[in-house]
Amino acid sequence: MTHVHLIDDDTELHQLLSTYFNNSQIRLTASEKPSQGIAFLAREAVDLVILDVMLPEMDGFELCRRLRAEHPHLPILMLTARGDDLNTILGLELGADDYMAKPFNPRELEARIKTILRRIERFNAEPARNQLRSDAWQLVLDPDARTAALQGQALELTATEFDLLRLLLEHRGMVLSRESLLNKLRGYDWDSLDRSIDMHISKLRSKLGDNPRKPQIIKTVWGIGYVFSETV
Repeated sequence: MTHVHLIDDDTELHQLLSTYFNNSQIRLTASEKPSQGIAFLAREAVDLVILDVMLPEMDGFELCRRLRAEHPHLPILMLTARGDDLNTILGLELGADDYMAKPFNPRELEARIKTILRRIERFNAEPARNQLRSDAWQLVLDPDARTAALQGQALELTATEFDLLRLLLEHRGMVLSRESLLNKLRGYDWDSLDRSIDMHISKLRSKLGDNPRKPQIIKTVWGIGYVFSETV
């Protein structure tokens, strides 16, 4: 059974989702405060965590930053106000894997949860393979251990960042559209207004030391998408 932990001070939402997931394959636990959520995650393993932006004690961004540091591979889904693009961007920049705007349909939330976990399971279930390497950039990805290193130094990547970098490296030299990247990562229909891929690319470039003004590793093909380049 999938274990999802919700950190949100909206007790009505806790009750609504608990009732909805009661007869499903998702076990939902919840905390009202960040401190309670942090303590819970320290003693129990979960498959995914859902964070609200507006929380007591600390906001969802600070909590996301802390959880990402303590649980680097834990999938995080953030809840934002509808139409709040700034919060969406900040959440993705801090390492959230996906986001949903409130209010939402519990059925859609369930679909998002399953999509995130299915993607991770799909990548993990693929046959063992050799490490993916870029000699030009001294970059090494181990798909089985889900680790990455640049010039011998470990890279701390979120689940989404790792999968995105893996896709780009596997298709090095090929231009991948935003649509294809979103579909491969999320598995649901692409929204032309969804710029989350751009945020993840920005974070990847930062971690790779790729100059955002003139990137050399992950290049932008304007109007189309991105390409992993081996040209130094």
